Amino acid sequence: MEEKLQELAEKYEIPLSLLKEAIEKEKEKIILQNRKMSPILVEMIERYTDSPELFTEDNNGYGF
Repeated sequence: MEEKLQELAEKYEIPLSLLKEAIEKEKEKIILQNRKMSPILVEMIERYTDSPELFTEDNNGYGF
């Protein structure tokens, strides 16, 4: 990967450190996005598990 980064830096005349910094910023952005999604997923799961349709006599209370 280091070689590819070096090639890109040379090809586009970008300092290698700037390219690496941009990659790190993108990683941080993705991690932050995933952290924001987690509470939404938890809320959706809680809402689904609270659904009265899950516990009917037809499915023996297992939600299948």
